[in-house]
Amino acid sequence: MLRLQGEIKAISKISNKNRNKMTIAVTGASGFIGTELLAVLNKNEDVNVIALTRDASAYENTERCEWRGTDYSRESLAAALRGADAVIHLAGVRGTEADPEKFAVNVAMTENILKAMETCGAKRIVFASTMSVYNDDSLMPWTEDAPLKGRSCYGDSKADCEELIRRCADETGMTYGIARIAQVLGEGEKRRGMMNVFLDTARDRGTIKVMGKSVLKKQYIYVKDLVNVLAQLACSDRSIVVNVGMPQAYSNLEVAEIVNEVYGNPVPIDYDDSYPEKGRPFHMDISRLKNELGYEPLDMKDAVKAFRGQAK
Repeated sequence: MLRLQGEIKAISKISNKNRNKMTIAVTGASGFIGTELLAVLNKNEDVNVIALTRDASAYENTERCEWRGTDYSRESLAAALRGADAVIHLAGVRGTEADPEKFAVNVAMTENILKAMETCGAKRIVFASTMSVYNDDSLMPWTEDAPLKGRSCYGDSKADCEELIRRCADETGMTYGIARIAQVLGEGEKRRGMMNVFLDTARDRGTIKVMGKSVLKKQYIYVKDLVNVLAQLACSDRSIVVNVGMPQAYSNLEVAEIVNEVYGNPVPIDYDDSYPEKGRPFHMDISRLKNELGYEPLDMKDAVKAFRGQAK
């Protein structure tokens, strides 16, 4: 029920604020999050969408959604963003490699988008940042005012993009919404991560294996909640930074237990705590998301129910 209410709220905020049609461009529109976002935006008759991807020939235009190709150079973007009022910027390089050069493209791409927006007259950007911009474990759960120091080269690149956006806003009067996003869960995720393995195993009545002490906890967000928040941010006129995650963080064992329960899997979890646990905890404070945006994201159990089509 919460997910559905949040989706209706996100769409109604767009409709109430924009009596005339608003044109929203989405970078990375053909990706996992982009596909879900287009589904939300296309439900609103007061919104036109420019969907950006590297090869637009594979997609069909509709009455209110036009696909445009771009290589994300400044010149290409200046043409691709023509007519946009706002941009939701999802495109970027992900990963955990300790290679600053690999992730430098994120900063360059964001700078190109901002310059192209100035050329085209687009006045608002919504940026998909990450909880990996936070690093000081002693400050968890992190608030949006916590100092930024990336946990990885990927996190550093996103923090640099945020600084570019704030600087551009100060200089041009552009407004922004920056979403610092927890690990995203959803049916369309192509990467075969832990959650996908747990879901597939429980569905097939197999044995979910959890290795390590399972003490560290990580925060997640259901993709449908995320895109509702992004749609809402796109139609706001205030600059805001907001953490986007579930109300709490979960250990790997807790996630496995929830998946087994929701799927009714009778096979016990194979929990081996003899291995050292890798990684670090991630947990953001989402008070601003709830209090200022009025959005209540699903918890893990309700999100897994949604995976099964059981959302109420």
